[in-house]
Amino acid sequence: MAGNNSAAPISMDAFVEKQARGDAVVNIVLAGGINYWLTRDLLSVPATLPFGDSATNLGGTLIGIAVLMSLLLTLIVYAITVSQRKSGKITPELPKDRRAGFAPLLLALKHLLLTLVPAVLIGMLLQNAAPDLQFSPIMFTAMVTVIAAVLAYVMSKSTTRATLRL
Repeated sequence: MAGNNSAAPISMDAFVEKQARGDAVVNIVLAGGINYWLTRDLLSVPATLPFGDSATNLGGTLIGIAVLMSLLLTLIVYAITVSQRKSGKITPELPKDRRAGFAPLLLALKHLLLTLVPAVLIGMLLQNAAPDLQFSPIMFTAMVTVIAAVLAYVMSKSTTRATLRL
């Protein structure tokens, strides 16, 4: 009995959920690992610092996560989803000659606005309301990891669903 090497295509909804969960897990590992490594020797991590100070702080980290995740995650997930649809691994399929055009860039910019504006507002609120607020490195890492995972999940779903419009 010969084995069939080609798996049956999965639906876009199933792929959306699978992709979003995978992206959330990857971001838990990356955000948790990076932020633990950056703060492991600190006694505390400030909520905010004056603009231009490059030391680790929650406000600056939220802005960094917003920028990096919005651009990188959106563009990577979009490319993966389009290639999976073109190869027939996900239904509905895309024709091989179909081009995404500016759609991924516009989606990345939309995600950037949706994440950067709240990150800046949270930073400004913390700076004005609680300028001396400090977190333990573990609490800081946990907060940043949860935020990164939720953003990855939401942006991955949004990006993957956007490929349905191609």
